Amino acid sequence: MKIYSWLSGTWAAVLWFFTLGIAIPLFRAFPGPRAAEVAIAVFPFYFGTTIALGILATVALWLCRQKNKRNSAALALQTLAIITLTAIPTIIQPAMEPHTPGSPEFMRLHGLSSLLNLFSLLAAPTAFLLVIAKRKEESV
Repeated sequence: MKIYSWLSGTWAAVLWFFTLGIAIPLFRAFPGPRAAEVAIAVFPFYFGTTIALGILATVALWLCRQKNKRNSAALALQTLAIITLTAIPTIIQPAMEPHTPGSPEFMRLHGLSSLLNLFSLLAAPTAFLLVIAKRKEESV
């Protein structure tokens, strides 16, 4: 369970750090097109890292084989978070490429990408808290 805790915590930390610690300050510091260029350059690392950590955390939780409702809910949340994170670079970003930044279609796709990322930002730590809450109940 320690490996799961480390992987899950790291996964959530990377998700939150990129969003709050890199993306938001980047777009505040630079004009939109320049900030977008930098963000796009970082995306392969961000998505590769978060998807890999999510998969590893999910496998670690699955291997714990503790059958209970909280772990099942955590597995479901993590799996959905991995799917949504994977959809962004494989489906949404390629669909954005032919559109001019700022155009209605670009903004619609960007909004969808942001929404999916937000889901992952919330799902990863929620899953972790579900598992940790169960552990604390068992130790009392």
